[in-house]
Formats: sequence, structure tokens, C-alpha cells
Amino acid sequence: MAHPFEQKAPLADEQVDDLLDDLELRCGTGVSGARGMTAVRRKVTVTIRPADVQARKSSATTGTTSEMRRQGLSCLTPEPVAVGSVFHLTFDRDQLDLAPLLAICDRCWMLSDSSFEVRFQFAQAVNLPSADPTS
Repeated sequence: MAHPFEQKAPLADEQVDDLLDDLELRCGTGVSGARGMTAVRRKVTVTIRPADVQARKSSATTGTTSEMRRQGLSCLTPEPVAVGSVFHLTFDRDQLDLAPLLAICDRCWMLSDSSFEVRFQFAQAVNLPSADPTS
């Protein structure tokens, strides 16, 4: 009988990233360095609007980024964001000189009644401007 944790096939990169994200959230560990990508811990104000042009002006929420990568970002918001939907993200240009981006919400965790951790995957990889990540 096989051991329940025995892996028969290697994990895809996306599965590894998901498992590392879960481990970091559950254990409070800094495992982002184990990934094949550079992650920057940075607090930047981001405005999140539906990507649909008709709905873009009707609703928006503001969040604060916690981690940024070329492929996406994680942020804290006061409202939930619809998983699977496409959003238009704009950043406070004084904090981060990055043009608006399209991104898909792939995770939304409820932390409390008024706090959600949201993860977005960018429609295309971006080059993050070099800046002091401690700001």
C-alpha cells in the first residue's frame, strides 16, 4: 500500500506556488525565496475596478499590496473580490510608478468581517520598477 503523502508525478509550477502560498499564510514563514521568482514585500495603494468598461465607473475598492511579483500580487482589501473575474488595477504612482494593469483574481480569503486577502495574476508578466521595497 502506498504512503498517503507519496507523490507519483512531479508537481506543476503553479501547484508548487499555491502550496508555498498556503504554507506561508498558515505558518507565517518566509518561503517566497524558495520559489523560482522574485517576490517583493511592499505596501502600495491599489484601486481595484471591474475590467468591464461598463462597470468600471460603478464600483471600486481600494487595497494595500502585501507582496508583488512579475506574475501577480497579493493585497488586503476591506471588501471581497470575485474570484475568476478580470479587474483593472491602478497604483498610487507616488508609491509605485507602474501603469494600470489587467489581472484575474485567483484567490480571496476572508480574514475578518472587513478584511480580505486577495491574490491577482496579471494578464501578462510585468517588470516591476526598482525601488526600495521597505517603503
